[in-house]
Amino acid sequence: MSILSLAGEYRVNPFVIVNNYQSVSGKCYNYSGSNPKNLIAALDKAIAAGGHHLLCCSAQKAKSKWGTQALEQRFKQKFPHLRILRIDSHSVLDPKHPAFECIAYLNEILTQYDLVIASPSLETGVSIDIRGHFDSVWGIFQGVQPVDSVRQMLARLRETVDRHIWVSQYGMGTVGNGSTSMGGLLRSQDIATQANIALLSAADNDDYSFIDQNFQPESLQTWGKRGAVINVQMRRYQEFVLKGLVADGYTVIDADDSDPDETKEVVKEVKAASKELYSGQCQGVSESDDVSDAELKKLQEKRVKTQEERYQQRKGELSRRYEVEVTPELVEKDDDGWYPQLRLHYYLSVGRQFLVNRDSKRAKGLAEAGENAIWKPDFNKGQMLSSVLLLEKLNLLQMLKTGVRLRGSDERMQELKRVALENSYLIKTCLNVTVSEKLTPVAIAQKLLSKIDLRLTYVGRLGPRGNRESVYQFVASDDGRDSIFSKWLKRDEAVIANSSVSVTSNINVPAPITDTTPLPSNQDMGGQENSTHSWWQQVKSHSAKFMERVESGLEAAKEFLSTLTSDERWGVMVAFEEAQPVMFGQLVADAPDWMLWMG
Repeated sequence: MSILSLAGEYRVNPFVIVNNYQSVSGKCYNYSGSNPKNLIAALDKAIAAGGHHLLCCSAQKAKSKWGTQALEQRFKQKFPHLRILRIDSHSVLDPKHPAFECIAYLNEILTQYDLVIASPSLETGVSIDIRGHFDSVWGIFQGVQPVDSVRQMLARLRETVDRHIWVSQYGMGTVGNGSTSMGGLLRSQDIATQANIALLSAADNDDYSFIDQNFQPESLQTWGKRGAVINVQMRRYQEFVLKGLVADGYTVIDADDSDPDETKEVVKEVKAASKELYSGQCQGVSESDDVSDAELKKLQEKRVKTQEERYQQRKGELSRRYEVEVTPELVEKDDDGWYPQLRLHYYLSVGRQFLVNRDSKRAKGLAEAGENAIWKPDFNKGQMLSSVLLLEKLNLLQMLKTGVRLRGSDERMQELKRVALENSYLIKTCLNVTVSEKLTPVAIAQKLLSKIDLRLTYVGRLGPRGNRESVYQFVASDDGRDSIFSKWLKRDEAVIANSSVSVTSNINVPAPITDTTPLPSNQDMGGQENSTHSWWQQVKSHSAKFMERVESGLEAAKEFLSTLTSDERWGVMVAFEEAQPVMFGQLVADAPDWMLWMG
């Protein structure tokens, strides 16, 4: 019904097609280990023995040791005679590359190569129908694709030949706050949206009640349901991939490990190839020609680009993003996600006075584009005020005093842990940082500081014998952020000076402050319990009963859920997961089809 509701006002006559066909897809060899070294060692032997092979990768960037570019470089060095074709989002759009626009004629071009290395560009909408050419299909899946995408990628070659795979035990990405239930995902988005609008209204002295928060509820529910499925699968990525392959008709066989000396050499070669390739690309970006604003816009709108043009575009974007000289080091830092970390630190410190204006413009811009309606996940991603207020409430910047030694037993560190635990749900929702009782105050501080790319340095275990304690202190690093902040500050001051928009608000912060606009609570401004809180209390009551049913057996649990509404069922699973994570994990293991209970 949720899919049918997406049709909106269009009348659709639904029908169901039952596919009872049970395919027999052949053998699939599963390689163990924390990385794909055993698989690559086995592929080396297969290549040496002759034949043609298709290698599917989940990554393509040069920095990824097991991505298309690094592996292509490594195989070219190891097997100079080998005809290799790399197919990824860059090569198929590079007019100077042999894979340029090859998707349209795959069955013709693939027969010209001994080894084809492909990214998820071959994931869907592609059918390789040639027969008698490829002897095997190999796959490296690091947990960045949904489980179904892995299976689809392996099935691009229709011929029944042996499959060889390495799959990460856990997935890397999650949807929303990572919750494994629709109720949890939707609740976190709802709370974040309400908090962002309330905080912005208070800080900006403006009325944001015109924003429609109920835009396309059917789409949001579908997003939540699908996101919950993906999050469950990401927690046990390898397990779900293998189960899916068995369902697809594969006979999954545990592959033998290769010789340790061989795999050690594989890792060494792959690291060297990746380092050489990535270093060259960073240098290439930094040394490429500068482009004007008009030229940059033209490059961004251009679909087909040479490597030189991609470098120029990247340099143009980085120079405007950071407003400093683009060096190879800056390119690498940006690849590592430095910009959002720096931006958060800037608005938490010297740029704090410009934050409200920044969030206000983004909120009004999204509302205007959507005719006063917003898509909650996108809206929440664009707002930073709630994150900054949380970090201010936690007094995070107090950790950044050079030379001050910190111990877990210090009063300020104990206070940090107390406040963090009190706001653990908001910290997870706004900052995507998990805080729990088992973490030490220093561990919590390190997790929060990592959001602005800083950390405390270990000094040693100090104190009298029998009462020694780990001691930390902040050591300032010259990573160039001060220069960048100075540029950003001048930019924002110039924007305000040239604008008629006033940023004067009831949050006047020349320096980091705390306890300004209160963080959202379970009560609304009138002091009455809001509907979300009442609903959640009811769900918790249902959850306690559900736990009793789980102890009585799966059928009893399933029967109890059938008496609840769909939203209540999802809410119960959220509360159950939060209260009894071990029991929840056992339930999911015993009933892998539990998602079907949700309706």
